[in-house]
Amino acid sequence: MGLLDRPDGPNGRVTSWAFRCGADPAFRQIRTCRKIAAEIARDWGHSAEVADAAESIVAELMANTMQHVPRAHPLGSVTLSEAGSGALVVSVHDCSRARPFRRVDEDAERGRGIALVAELCRSLGGRLCVLPDWDGGGKSVQAFLGRADR
Repeated sequence: MGLLDRPDGPNGRVTSWAFRCGADPAFRQIRTCRKIAAEIARDWGHSAEVADAAESIVAELMANTMQHVPRAHPLGSVTLSEAGSGALVVSVHDCSRARPFRRVDEDAERGRGIALVAELCRSLGGRLCVLPDWDGGGKSVQAFLGRADR
């Protein structure tokens, strides 16, 4: 996992790092990555509520990627940036074309992660979106924490 600082976002703040997809021991990376995300959000001056949301979102989206992305695509990435409005944007990219979905069965043990992420975004005035790669080879799930327009 390598941390790359690139001052080229709308507000001059973008940080990205890669992670390995797949089962254990990859799941152990989630703890480190979610803590990094929360720390960066706080360092950039975002509220504790936004930092906590970023931490939870990174954990949920990385877990989805590690569980559902085929082993043929072993790398994913996390990017934190700021929208022009000042919203924190948490983006998790993988090389699978499959879009995340919420299971309909309310009694299921799993399948609620993407709905929880969407609700966290809405509670902070933001939104969740899924963007396919330009070549159709993968996707980014982006969580806007705060208003994305302005």
